[in-house]
Amino acid sequence: MEGVRALVGAVHLVLAARAASAHRGLHGVLAARQLGQAALVDRTGTADAHTASAVVDALHAATMVPLALLPSHRRFALGQLVTALALFVAEVGTLGRGRR
Repeated sequence: MEGVRALVGAVHLVLAARAASAHRGLHGVLAARQLGQAALVDRTGTADAHTASAVVDALHAATMVPLALLPSHRRFALGQLVTALALFVAEVGTLGRGRR
C-alpha cells in the first residue's frame, strides 16, 4: 500500500516541477504529504497508522468536494477526490485483512 502512495507522491512531485502546471503549488503540497504519509505508515506499520492514514485520505476527499465547484479547479479536484477515495478504500482493506 505504501508503495502505491509513494508512487502517487512521486507523480505529484513531477507535476509540481513542471513549469506549465496550473496547480504547481497544490501538487507540491500533495507530493510532500503523500511521500511523508507513505514513509510514516511504512515505518510504523501499525493498525493505528493505517487508520490515521485512512482518516487523512477521507479528509482530503472531503476538502476536494467544495473545490470541485470552482470551474478552474474542477478537473484537479475530481481527480484528487477519486485518488483519495481509492487510497482510503485500500487503507481500510489493509485493516480488514489484519495487516500490520
